Amino acid sequence: MNKRSRLAFICTVAAVCTLLTTSAWAASAKDKKTVSRQPVKTVQTKSVRSSKTTVPQPVEESTDTVRIGIREGQGRVSLTSPQGLGIYRGNSLWKKSAANVPVTVTLSGSDLALNGTAGKGSLRVRSLGKDGVVKITDGYTYRGDLELMKSPGRWGITVVNVLPVEQYLYGVVGKEMSPSWSEEALKAQAVAARTYAIAHKRRFSQRGFDLTDDTSSQVYAGVGGESPAVIKAVNATKGEILTYQGKPIDAFFFSTAGGWTENSENVWGTYIPYLRGVSDTSNKMPGYRWAVTTTPEKMETKLAAAGKGVGKIKSITLSPLAKRPMTESDRGVSGRVQSLIIHGTKGNVTVKGLAFQSIFGLRSTLFDFYSGKGTAPDPDTGKVARKRDFTVKAGEPLTIYGFGWGHGLGMSQYGAYQMAQEHAGERDYYRKILTHYYTGTEIKKLY
Repeated sequence: MNKRSRLAFICTVAAVCTLLTTSAWAASAKDKKTVSRQPVKTVQTKSVRSSKTTVPQPVEESTDTVRIGIREGQGRVSLTSPQGLGIYRGNSLWKKSAANVPVTVTLSGSDLALNGTAGKGSLRVRSLGKDGVVKITDGYTYRGDLELMKSPGRWGITVVNVLPVEQYLYGVVGKEMSPSWSEEALKAQAVAARTYAIAHKRRFSQRGFDLTDDTSSQVYAGVGGESPAVIKAVNATKGEILTYQGKPIDAFFFSTAGGWTENSENVWGTYIPYLRGVSDTSNKMPGYRWAVTTTPEKMETKLAAAGKGVGKIKSITLSPLAKRPMTESDRGVSGRVQSLIIHGTKGNVTVKGLAFQSIFGLRSTLFDFYSGKGTAPDPDTGKVARKRDFTVKAGEPLTIYGFGWGHGLGMSQYGAYQMAQEHAGERDYYRKILTHYYTGTEIKKLY
């Protein structure tokens, strides 16, 4: 484990057919949740059980905690625990609740009331049992504490899960990558997710927490996101983060690179030294290739609806997708489209690659065009199938074909999976995966 100007604004898949990353799970609804995770300031300068197998247990708690925003603007929140609840005001135990008996917190003016009894300040709720959990009755179950406060700057109650970073990762990694994947891929995801969490601490401090539980940060589902394989991977990499020049990096990741990742400045406009375009091995993975067949007439309608109408489309000016890395000015090093020009009977319009992706609902900006029947060209053969000016013929099917899924920066999750599969048995291969995708970085043990 988030349109974007200079890092301050970023809005915006045993058998391979069973492989699903959480990113790809959501993609069918939201383009893989094309992780709109926000960057920090750049460093410039299921397992098979046998009689001898035990489920991995959580590691000892770290002193480094993280605050995850779970709910905001709520009028009431009900919580319970199988071990009973302790409700604290400040550092003092205020009230107790028996096992499986819910308590309800409501807003009383600017104060919080517990089962109708109001009091000043925030509340912190934790299980009375060792290693216990707290459940929001209409939501997930969580390790650690749940802090409830008046939502800063808005009406309602904010609920924050306060827990050690390692326990937080138990509920993240399995939502960002399938728990069925190989151990080395899961380790790579664990380190990337840990690094992201550390680098983004206090990002949402004005709202009372460090990170959200969705794609604005990293997808987090509490205990519901855990699995033995994920806990094992997190434990095996405890405290490890990626650094560049001694500082935690922005460890962005996405579903599938489609053969090559991209340079940061070609996506967000800002140079980040460790987010460089590198080769990607994910050609055996789902989502590596895709295609959308349309007609010139449908394209004209969509362009007009987006305020980019040119009348009848005559041609498209765009360097043909070729063997990577590329050096054309209208494409990034990976071949991702920076911009294209559409020529029509009513004039011309220049369209940014990200805007074209959004208008036509494409999986990535790594795309090209061809018309008629047949199979789309493969850029890695080195053959160029068309000229720079692509003629559009009225009434003839037009295919937009492409590669990859997601923004293209940092670690390709399916690439990491395929790398791990191809190097099965190689101890600690996750380290090579990480340093391949994050250029010039080192793995450091933070605690």
